[in-house]
Amino acid sequence: MGSGASVSEASRPERSDPREAEPEPVRPSSPAGRSDDTLQAEEEEEEAATPDSHIIDVQSLQREVKEEEEEEEEEEDGEGAGGGATQTVLSPAVTETAAEGEEVSLDFESFLHVNGTLYSCFHHQGDRVYVDESQNLQPFPKDWYDQGRFLSARDEGSGQLQAPGSGGEPAFREDDRTASIYIQGKGTVMTYMFEERVNVCRFWDPPSGVWLLLPLQWEVDVDFVKARVQRVTSALPGLVDQKEIAAALRQCNYDPEEVISVYLTMFGEILLQASPGGDPENYTDLNSFRALLERDRLIEDLRQKLQTKEKESDDLFQRNSFLAREVRHLSDVVQHLNQKLAELEADQQEARERIRSLLHRRAPAVPPARTVAKPPVDPGRLRRVRGLSRELNVSNKQLRSTVRQAMADVQNQLEQLKGAAGQLAQVEQQAAGEVEELRTLYRREAVERKGLYNKLLELQGNIRVFCRCRKSSTSGSCVETADDQELVVVQRGSRKKFHFDRVYPQSSTQEEVFAGTLPVITSCVDGYNVCILAYGQTGSGKTYTMMGDKENPGVNIRSVRELLRICAGKETVSYTLKISMLEIYNDTLNDLLTKGGNAALDIRVQGKSVSAPGLTRIQVRTEADILGVMEMGEKNRKIASTKMNIQSSRSHLLVALEVEGSDEVSGLTSRGTLTLCDLAGSERISKTEAEGQRLVEAAAINKSLTALGQVFGALRCNALHVPFRNSKLTHLLQPSLSGDAKCCVFVNVSPDVTDAAETLSTLQFGAAIRQVSLGKATRNVAPAKNKETGGK
Repeated sequence: MGSGASVSEASRPERSDPREAEPEPVRPSSPAGRSDDTLQAEEEEEEAATPDSHIIDVQSLQREVKEEEEEEEEEEDGEGAGGGATQTVLSPAVTETAAEGEEVSLDFESFLHVNGTLYSCFHHQGDRVYVDESQNLQPFPKDWYDQGRFLSARDEGSGQLQAPGSGGEPAFREDDRTASIYIQGKGTVMTYMFEERVNVCRFWDPPSGVWLLLPLQWEVDVDFVKARVQRVTSALPGLVDQKEIAAALRQCNYDPEEVISVYLTMFGEILLQASPGGDPENYTDLNSFRALLERDRLIEDLRQKLQTKEKESDDLFQRNSFLAREVRHLSDVVQHLNQKLAELEADQQEARERIRSLLHRRAPAVPPARTVAKPPVDPGRLRRVRGLSRELNVSNKQLRSTVRQAMADVQNQLEQLKGAAGQLAQVEQQAAGEVEELRTLYRREAVERKGLYNKLLELQGNIRVFCRCRKSSTSGSCVETADDQELVVVQRGSRKKFHFDRVYPQSSTQEEVFAGTLPVITSCVDGYNVCILAYGQTGSGKTYTMMGDKENPGVNIRSVRELLRICAGKETVSYTLKISMLEIYNDTLNDLLTKGGNAALDIRVQGKSVSAPGLTRIQVRTEADILGVMEMGEKNRKIASTKMNIQSSRSHLLVALEVEGSDEVSGLTSRGTLTLCDLAGSERISKTEAEGQRLVEAAAINKSLTALGQVFGALRCNALHVPFRNSKLTHLLQPSLSGDAKCCVFVNVSPDVTDAAETLSTLQFGAAIRQVSLGKATRNVAPAKNKETGGK
């Protein structure tokens, strides 16, 4: 402490913290405009204006205090010995005089006791005294000189206080300022919250007239702090958080060197690396060095674990090698013991044989009548035979032992294989169950996919296009079926792909073809109009697909059977079925069910309905009725022979089956029509070499098919006008193609290489139809008409 402190300051209570041992006079807060020089000049003027009568000489003050103490000691001596040490305090006169002048100079000292308490001491009248906790002056005990030490100004400013003989450990008392923290590389260390005189950045608040603490986020922009922050960032490029640096500067009394040393001590040289990219503003991870330290720590831990595992692995390898050597050694020992055992068993057997031989050599009680001369025996030969016999016996014993051991090993292996086979059977059973579950899920998914696909088709337009390939006996084929929806045509080295709703290869059966049209056909019973067309060149199998033969009926017969089955299954609905057949020959309508022959018909349009007045409709109830009607109509059809087909259909055949159902419960009447159309063959006239009447028929057929293509083209383009009236065929099919019905088109092709051009043309026609969107079909349902009864 300086010598300018007053006596009144000595009487103030001193804190136990070493940084509180140097109190200073509190100055009133002043605006920032008044400098330290101005304040010092004002203090000097105040001191000059102080009267001389208030200045107290320290020597005279000490003399008076000393005289008073001597008088008190004499009084105490007169009272007798045995009294204890009395408490020494300043006299009131001294205290008052000191309080008036406040210029008495005393040298204060700080004494740190081993118990952690800091005392303020000074010399009073030649003796050293200290201020106790009750703010009174006490004489400094002599035994304290060995229980503590006096602190210098450097020790107080550094705050690094050590107790004598403590071995570098802090001697502070345990209180709320003491804590501990884990630091990477240093372990768990103790912390203490020191209270020191530090620089504090404040700002002047004119409304309140006081100095307020400047927040950290604003303090970063102060030039005094900004310069030190830049100093730290230039030394530590890896530390980019300026607020963190400012906070560290505030804690380190704005000493950048101390901040740099603290961070380097804690985190090491990793902060000397610049941030990625070299742009701190665009660097989002402001605490990357901590992440890198954590990564390094994890890497080090993993490296240590790896080293431990490698050491354990080496130990296991060495132990394995040792055990392998032991196994080999024990195997050799077992083999040697087996050999010894075999030899001993052979010796034992030989000894038994000798004993048995000696027993048989005993002389009989009655000598034999005559003696038989024995041939001479060579002893050497006997010895050799004996040796060979012994060796054979030993080998036999050894071989038996080896076989027994091998059989035991085989038995163990068989047991293991039996367990593995059981596990394999269990795994196979589980796999079979999983396969069956996957098959069930696949079938369920296929059904759902098919249902969604049907709904998608209804939303897209209720028109489906199927392609069927005719069976061919020729070796060459221009058609390849990639899957059930893709067809490839090979012509002159080029490959063209076509996609349809379903592709039926040459091996497909009539049942498979009919299964594709079944969902559409069943809609006829619910009151929808359904149309099925067969298109293709002559000889491509259109008539076989639609009509078939007696053994393999086509779509027409199977459709009728399905409709009859559905109608018979609905008990609350009564159905009436009527069938009609007509052909379009040379753009003329002919009724095929008239008794007198073909009768020409006309077309009449009423609103959206198109009909042929006078067309014969025969009511049918059974399949036999329908087959009889269709057979009669087939006999009246125009068939001729061409170069492409011996029995070529020279006209378009239309079979219409009207289904009318009356529901007894709901009282509704539904009307649906199933139209089955077998178109005439489409081919080039030059290829068929038609002449005369065949040429006229071919021209009419091609004209009607061209008109059908124009109708589909207009529907595909959503044209305002669709040319249905260009031919009798398209005019009759107008209700089925105008959006009020569901339509199915069979595109029949020939796989022969000679028919590649016609096949390509047919597939292009089918691909164009597939792009047509007819819209959602409407159901023909109306309330039933009430029958008039008598009396009403």
